[in-house]
Amino acid sequence: LGGTKMKFLKLGLLHCLAVVLINPVNAQMSANPPEVGAKIRAMGTEFNRKVIGATMKLYGPLLAKAPKSGVTISLNQSYGSHERNVLDIYQPKVKAKNLPIIVYFHGGGFVRGDKKTWGNIGTYFARNGVVGMTANYRLAPKSKWPSGPEDIASVLKWIKNNGTKFGGNPKRIFLMGSSAGTGHVASYVFFEKYQIKNDGVKGAILVSGPSYDLTVKGKLTAKGALKHPGERAYFGADGSKYSNMSAINDIEGRKIPVFIAFAELDMPMVQNQNLSLINALYKRDKLLPTVKQVLGHNHMSIVKHINTKDDSLGHDIIEFIKIR
Repeated sequence: LGGTKMKFLKLGLLHCLAVVLINPVNAQMSANPPEVGAKIRAMGTEFNRKVIGATMKLYGPLLAKAPKSGVTISLNQSYGSHERNVLDIYQPKVKAKNLPIIVYFHGGGFVRGDKKTWGNIGTYFARNGVVGMTANYRLAPKSKWPSGPEDIASVLKWIKNNGTKFGGNPKRIFLMGSSAGTGHVASYVFFEKYQIKNDGVKGAILVSGPSYDLTVKGKLTAKGALKHPGERAYFGADGSKYSNMSAINDIEGRKIPVFIAFAELDMPMVQNQNLSLINALYKRDKLLPTVKQVLGHNHMSIVKHINTKDDSLGHDIIEFIKIR
């Protein structure tokens, strides 16, 4: 990085730290057994199949014991014509109307993943007075850019027609993604050409997004293609097109409020991507977006811990929803 850009990134980091430090303290990683936090930290910032498996193994028993009462679940609601255009709905059993709605889009490197793994997220929000939805979407390599934001548009159309049946308010929707799912959410939020009219979106929670700027040299091979095989499968191998696919280059226009969250132990490239987006939004607005560094967590546990005793992130998302 050039000297000027590095100074700007450092300045952005200071802004981020200021926001992190003033966040209210909730039940953190230490609320769960101490060996969980120790083992997550021991994995460091690497992210691979071994880390994924180890993290899932740690949280399996915790989530098995997590509270699930008071929630009604409706599985595999079809929002489109593709077999993966389905979502699960988690709503409070207590009859209510006009509740905010949050839709979660899973990670998986753009080529894998399934909503059934993320019932903890839908359950958590339903337990806290929000209609939670977890959605599948089309996967690469069969489905390429811009299938992600197109599927999100289809979800929103479905909610406009069906959201009230589940106690939700279609005029008060929040989009949430993690990892590749965040890439899709960011594409919808920042590329207005993929948005539907009167979509009801009041905010977006962007968790550990890996692909806001596809043109960064560290993400590219010597031939200019994306290094990550999943990103390459989704965005293609033609580097000349990456700039137009990068959400960070299309942040002018409609300003949907965003909450940017990243893990303390996220991969360095993911942390850099988040820092770049934070800086770009600060430059645009002369005001920081909502930002949180989730302490003690890695790229997987930042969302897998939700609905355990550790409330490092969920509480802040609920507050983000309440004020909008």
